[in-house]
Amino acid sequence: MSISAVIYEPQNDFEQSFFVPIATESFFKECWQPAIEALGLQWTDLFSSGVDVEEEDVPSIIEELIQIKDWAVKNLTEEKRDKMFERITILQNKLPLAIQRKDAVVFIG
Repeated sequence: MSISAVIYEPQNDFEQSFFVPIATESFFKECWQPAIEALGLQWTDLFSSGVDVEEEDVPSIIEELIQIKDWAVKNLTEEKRDKMFERITILQNKLPLAIQRKDAVVFIG
């Protein structure tokens, strides 16, 4: 299994094709979860069980992703850190673009 971001009830081609892979469950548990726990993060902690994201939630999630990257610099091997950074960067770039209409909901899980 893996954790990814998709748009609920897509209304157009962009929304139908929106898909952001985040991590396999095992990599999430091994590398993301320790960061989330150490930093006391709320949004990213919900990624493993699944969470609905609306427009107003995006800035908080982006902030948590930045904190995870900072933590990873000090606590992960270069290989794991690079793998995590690649996915976080994609999510940071694409999540704000995902919500193009007021009632759009992105599911991350």
